[in-house]
Amino acid sequence: MIEFLATPQQDGQEAAPLARYMAAALLRHSGIDAEREPIFRKAVERLTTALAQGHTRIGLGAGEREIIRTSPLVGEEAQAPLVLSDEALYFGRYFRYEVELAQALLAMTKAPVASGGAGAGLSAPAGLDYDRHQRQAIAIAMTRGLCIISGGPGTGKTTLIVKIIQLLLEQYGPDLKIGLAAPTGKAAMRMNESIHAQRDRLELAESLADAFPGDAVTLHRLLGMARFSSEPRYHAGNPLEYDVIVVDEASMVDLAMMWRLAKAVKPGTRLILIGDRDQLASVESGAVLADCIDSLEDHVARLEMSYRFNRSIASLAEHIRNGDGGAVWSQLTGRESPDVRHAGRNWLDDVYGRCEQFLRDVGKVQGPADYPQLFRRFGEHMVLCALRKGRSGVSEINRRVELRLAERGLIPGDGSWYAGKPVMISANDHALSLFNGDIGLCLPDPAAGGQLRVWFEGGGRLRQYPPGRIAAFETAWAMTIHKAQGSEFGHVTLVLPDADNQVLCRELLYTGVTRARRSLTMVAGEDICVAGVSRRTNRHSGLAGRLNNQRAKG
Repeated sequence: MIEFLATPQQDGQEAAPLARYMAAALLRHSGIDAEREPIFRKAVERLTTALAQGHTRIGLGAGEREIIRTSPLVGEEAQAPLVLSDEALYFGRYFRYEVELAQALLAMTKAPVASGGAGAGLSAPAGLDYDRHQRQAIAIAMTRGLCIISGGPGTGKTTLIVKIIQLLLEQYGPDLKIGLAAPTGKAAMRMNESIHAQRDRLELAESLADAFPGDAVTLHRLLGMARFSSEPRYHAGNPLEYDVIVVDEASMVDLAMMWRLAKAVKPGTRLILIGDRDQLASVESGAVLADCIDSLEDHVARLEMSYRFNRSIASLAEHIRNGDGGAVWSQLTGRESPDVRHAGRNWLDDVYGRCEQFLRDVGKVQGPADYPQLFRRFGEHMVLCALRKGRSGVSEINRRVELRLAERGLIPGDGSWYAGKPVMISANDHALSLFNGDIGLCLPDPAAGGQLRVWFEGGGRLRQYPPGRIAAFETAWAMTIHKAQGSEFGHVTLVLPDADNQVLCRELLYTGVTRARRSLTMVAGEDICVAGVSRRTNRHSGLAGRLNNQRAKG
């Protein structure tokens, strides 16, 4: 018996236009008689809505299943437009993704790999002493075809990956081909920067140093997916040539992309997935990392010790993970944890003050040599919002900040560009190598007579573009928690909505809280905070069950 903890699109709730369109399109070929058409239509509308919400299937009652099964569009194999499996209804494509991904992952767990070396060379780089969980991660990565490393901020994931790569190169030699990837351009850039910083501290033979992988790419680029095509260059018939593939921020990888990756991995290749299962799941369908962690225990290492995280923030995050809303609120409003606190009524005045001071700092710098310092200064504080719209949403807070700055005479009031304006790229621009989520600052270019340019960091250098070339962007005095996933800031002002919203959930709050390195202020009422902590995101997926069932069958 399958238990569905929630049903997308409750009875009486009007379906979205896309859901109605899909239902009407399939209904024309359904072969269902007029009397039973409403049941078929409702099921397809629910399934389409569920897919948009990140689920891959919906549960059906016995009566619904009997009616829907009579349609020639419904089968038990992935070739059918709709698939009934157990008590769940899928679109055929997503049923295929789940079945074939489960098969591919289990094949990796069974594939023989050369053993040995896992206990060698474990001297800790950068003064880090390995704990038992980190040693377990190294051992799994060195001896098994699939390794999943899950850990929160500061648990040493990057340090481990660098060490694992070093050990693999020492064991197999400089001809070992290692690929580094992440789900987004922003995440790939952070992966590059983190690995470069750790790699430079290693003592490697020259041949191994030259062989050390240098550039992480997006999964789209790794798989050779064209800009306007979903068909990758690399697939089962033309697999990737890498011997080891490392994927960072794996919690953000959706079912379809993980399926494409798994199909493109050649037999014998090690796949190492790194992420934090307690963060938000992928924007698209599925919760692949969490399903794999729940079902492939022998291939999972959970990192628990944080080496750089503020203890108060770590404690608050743990209360959120445990669903203890009362403890969260007590810590925010108590005096024992001054680094995490509940915001007062005038919290926006503090935000205004920080933004005003940043613009004053911008006015003091001499030129591009000082701009990296400005980026660090900007990263010392960020307003993160649960919502994009509404009084407590990103758009409104950005509007109010710029209104206050204009009132103080610090920026023009006509909406034009100004020195110090922070922007976030909102759509990938491959021509400029700018990616969704990249942060830029508008600053003068002395080489162009002081004209304003938008500057971006990356790869250890600064790049600048005329503002007119930045096609898709948002002002970034505040950003959504989703957009901040994978980033860190010195202080975070976390803004929750005035009224309860289904977007609020434990994973969202955990992700927002763990973006803060040193301190956090939460703007929320007690009831909203507790409600958010108590609500979990439950993605309806059959992947974990398929992994468990196929493992049980051997």
